[in-house]
Amino acid sequence: MAVERGGQESQGGGTLQFRTGDVDRARSWISEIMHYPVTLNPQAEAARFALDMRGMQLGSINANTVAYGTHCIGRSSGLGVAYHINFTTTGTSIETHRGETFVCTAAGGRLPVFEPTGTVTTEMNDEAEVLALGWDRHAVESALEEYLDHSVRPLHFPGGFDPTDGKGRTLAGLARVLERELHAPTGLLEQGIVAARLADALLTTMLYATPHQYHEELTQPAPRTCPRPVKRAIDAMQADPAHPFTVRELARIAGVAPRSLQAGFQRHMETTPMTYLRALRLERAHRDLTRPGSPDTVTEVAVRWGFTHLGRFAAAYQARYGTLPSQAHRA
Repeated sequence: MAVERGGQESQGGGTLQFRTGDVDRARSWISEIMHYPVTLNPQAEAARFALDMRGMQLGSINANTVAYGTHCIGRSSGLGVAYHINFTTTGTSIETHRGETFVCTAAGGRLPVFEPTGTVTTEMNDEAEVLALGWDRHAVESALEEYLDHSVRPLHFPGGFDPTDGKGRTLAGLARVLERELHAPTGLLEQGIVAARLADALLTTMLYATPHQYHEELTQPAPRTCPRPVKRAIDAMQADPAHPFTVRELARIAGVAPRSLQAGFQRHMETTPMTYLRALRLERAHRDLTRPGSPDTVTEVAVRWGFTHLGRFAAAYQARYGTLPSQAHRA
């Protein structure tokens, strides 16, 4: 089914889908949604070309699955203002950037990290589909500056990374979560706290999993911090536990680098900022569930305090309070 240029299909969960057999329309759509110009050259008869693209904006991340239905070569002279990674989910794609060529499949192969400048060529076979993630350059570099507590230069990623091993496997796992949501939207990412946490996790993991020039410095042990920044972060969480805090936001509130805040929590609280926040939200959920005459359901209480997976909420609640949320609610 071909969807005309102005006929975007909303799939739910903030996802848009576009299908067309027209190469010019496909080129225009990709350029508009992914924010950089592209040329498309089908390598078989034009009748076999069939773009299927599903996308969403997740905070500072532009996410799209792209398949052409036939052997096709795409080229761009630059990627605007974003760092990009194409995760090959089916078939084979050959990626070329800054003099390096990568043969990528769903089963393995190193993946390049495309920088905003420089020509990019992506050749996809008939069965290929990629999940294209674009991280806003300003957001990436600002986050890295917060982690390192000093200014940084534009990033370079020689050699790419292995998505099947170590931190690269973790990044690929997070990407698969997003890919599944694009293909079968559940509406989960319409929950602001869930979307914010996933976007922050993808950005942070990308910085730790890829081979840029600041990687060694980033992975060094963080300097210790004093209790005062830890208290500022705790005060902020206690004042508004439902807020979708990230470690970087808490570090800004505390006035230290994120790694220093993490180290401070480990040293003085024997936990992490996010674990502390989850415990605080669990306490608030317990208070709401045990309030006499409360009209709220268990699901409403769980979602209010950021617990979107009810099974995990129930398990955490039982581990903490010795009873299931439903039992506590009826008592």
